[in-house]
Amino acid sequence: MFVTLNLVVGFLHGYKAERAMQSLLKLSSPKATIIRQLYHRQEQKEKEVSNSEVVVGDIVVLHTGQVVPADIRLFRTSDLQINEALLTGECLPALKSSEVMSCEDIRNAPLGNFVNIAYSGTVVTKGEGYGIVYATGMNTEMGKLASALGNRGRGRRSTWQARIKLLTRRILGLSNTSPLQRRYAFCD
Repeated sequence: MFVTLNLVVGFLHGYKAERAMQSLLKLSSPKATIIRQLYHRQEQKEKEVSNSEVVVGDIVVLHTGQVVPADIRLFRTSDLQINEALLTGECLPALKSSEVMSCEDIRNAPLGNFVNIAYSGTVVTKGEGYGIVYATGMNTEMGKLASALGNRGRGRRSTWQARIKLLTRRILGLSNTSPLQRRYAFCD
């Protein structure tokens, strides 16, 4: 009897754990609401897809709490605010609009100045908007940033080269501290 009861309780706990894992997986894979043109039927259809399935040319519908799936040019907004702290470092959400920017505004402007662009990986904090995808994956601003950070490690010295440099500096009496560090060395 105890064996049967133990099997039933074990099965129920395993079943609940499996359902909890499925719920967590749904939360971890963000979804995007898109509108795609179905050319063979000459109609538009709104559907929800995984962010990885969004392609250039899709029209994306943005809602509060949603992660922006790709770099998007906004063409309709309603009090849309997006947290772009990952890219710009700004702590406050950026107010977005669909206004067209002039050529002078675009030249040499930082990412935070583009009011009609929603960047991949940022989070919608308020409002809603519609936009067309113009970049996905590593072609997005977030992808370019990741690529730049990934290439940063290349060209570094090997551990032997670093040790030889350190040994040489010690033999010559050079320190590895900056003038500012030497100035405030009494704080140690």
